Amino acid sequence: MKKVTLLTFVCLASFTFITQAQSDKIILNGEVKNVIVEEVGTNHVKYKYPDENASYTISKHRVERIIFASGREEVFESPFKPVSSVNDYENVFLSYQPQDVDGLKPLGQVFSKAKGVTTLASINNVNNRAVRKVKMEAAMLGANVVLVGNTFQRGNQYGNENVPGNATMTSISGTAYTTNSSNYNLDEVRVFLENYEYVLFQTDQFNRNDFDKKSKLHELYDQKFNVNLFRLDDVYEKDGFLYVKSQNLRTKTGDLKVLFAYEEHITLMEQHRNTIYNYFLLSEKEPRVVQMKATKELRSKK
Repeated sequence: MKKVTLLTFVCLASFTFITQAQSDKIILNGEVKNVIVEEVGTNHVKYKYPDENASYTISKHRVERIIFASGREEVFESPFKPVSSVNDYENVFLSYQPQDVDGLKPLGQVFSKAKGVTTLASINNVNNRAVRKVKMEAAMLGANVVLVGNTFQRGNQYGNENVPGNATMTSISGTAYTTNSSNYNLDEVRVFLENYEYVLFQTDQFNRNDFDKKSKLHELYDQKFNVNLFRLDDVYEKDGFLYVKSQNLRTKTGDLKVLFAYEEHITLMEQHRNTIYNYFLLSEKEPRVVQMKATKELRSKK
């Protein structure tokens, strides 16, 4: 009886090993899925898990590569590019396929409208301006994908002595998403947010009615060459992101979302009505700040 039981166990273990060995691997955003790939379509990958009948579909744009059980590897070039500031707005991908954003984290609604100055304005130029504006708004939210929900286009309408003309116009609305559930490790970032000092380096703001973003550089030190460093007043977590408060920053809401965070610099964001603000802060560990502090110390010793 023991021999039969042992034989059964060995057979089951061997079967499990063979099943795992024969499974395909889908790699997406650092995650590995051991599955059986059923179909690689034009825009999607269809798969199921071993010993299960249910099939799942995922956008091919989210797949980095597939390692098939045969050993063959297929690599995909995703249109999802990294976005770390508003300067990367061209990397924002506009999608019209809901499958592209399945499982992605939504960051908010975006909207843009562009209108020709005169009835002679080029439709293409107006369309490009609307696309640029919606990408810029998404980037300032920390997003790199926009699922377009609605677009509206109107060509030039020439008037006469009785009816006024209308210039060409394009509007785009949608939802902004990020392919990273979080752009940083919350526990690690919280440590230096609570312990480091910071200085405000640059503020970017973008209003939906503006043609472009507005940027402002701030003074890093005062007249006595003291670096304008300050500590954040509060650090807290909400919806998988860190938020901070600081009386040293002139803000609209007081609650600033941490978009991107590194030891040497952080980017904060707030949204007030139709305007988005990004605050770029340098930490006391940033080389320029370290150099300024060292220069101040040398001056004080003379």
